[in-house]
Amino acid sequence: MNPSPATSADLPAVQALLAAQGLPVADLTAAHLEHFLLLRDAAGITGSVGLERRGEIGLLRSLALRPALRGQGHGAALLRALEARAGALGLTALYLLTTTAADFFGTQGYVRLARSRAPQAVRASAEFRTLCPDSAVLMVKGLLPNVPGPGRVRAAYRSDTAAIAAIYNQGIAERSATFETAPRTAADVEPWFDGAHPIVVSERDGRVLGFAATSTYRPRDCYRGVAEFSVYVDHDWRGLGVGRQVLAALLEASRLAGYWKLVSRVFPENRASLGLLEALGFRQVGRYQRHAQLDGEWRDVVIVERLLESTIG
Repeated sequence: MNPSPATSADLPAVQALLAAQGLPVADLTAAHLEHFLLLRDAAGITGSVGLERRGEIGLLRSLALRPALRGQGHGAALLRALEARAGALGLTALYLLTTTAADFFGTQGYVRLARSRAPQAVRASAEFRTLCPDSAVLMVKGLLPNVPGPGRVRAAYRSDTAAIAAIYNQGIAERSATFETAPRTAADVEPWFDGAHPIVVSERDGRVLGFAATSTYRPRDCYRGVAEFSVYVDHDWRGLGVGRQVLAALLEASRLAGYWKLVSRVFPENRASLGLLEALGFRQVGRYQRHAQLDGEWRDVVIVERLLESTIG
């Protein structure tokens, strides 16, 4: 089944589908269906997802499937079709509120955001003000800028875990970018999609060329806006701008997710990475001497950071 645009005549069926899944319908009118996509079969409407335009951002709403269709990839297909539509409309980010599906949206590149950080356009919506309970989780996904380079930048999906693991394992084997020595599997990468830390990839013809990922810096609440980051590029695509693509996109995705600083540690011998970081506005804070051993040899690391200025008030 392929998503198709809704029409005003679909309103009763869409309302019935949403109501059956416990989703809000009180404010849903035929006018809202201008940016709704639906799945259909011989029995009628089987899935829906909608978009409310609010200036340069969108509010994603009404993702619903008949129970018999769940777990077959239809929800992800609806989301990607709607994201493509939002991008074509020139929107820069999608926000949503959910009470039950935060884990699913986390596998699709959405990250949690404190409700206090919701933009005014989202705060003004009926979903935020009255229709969704205060316990609903606010999430956001940036529709990433088209940074020049050999691939197309996008938020990573859980289906990318095998490709991400393979590229990460190249870095592990080369002993030039990490203290890790044990290869990773797709299953090892899956927990990275925790709904809190953005991950972006560069893709070309269905192949992941490189990725940039954030992870927890410290568990204390005072550091909630600081994230570690890492960048890895497939060895066949190095020197072609992939690293710059994914890191530039990660900066924007992290800003949208409410982070105010990204930090990392780099081997001083890794001059290519240090040059990339300097070009994108990172500063060298200092150097940890004898930070850890790699294959029995003590290695130093350079500490780098960048403030995401627009998040600091």
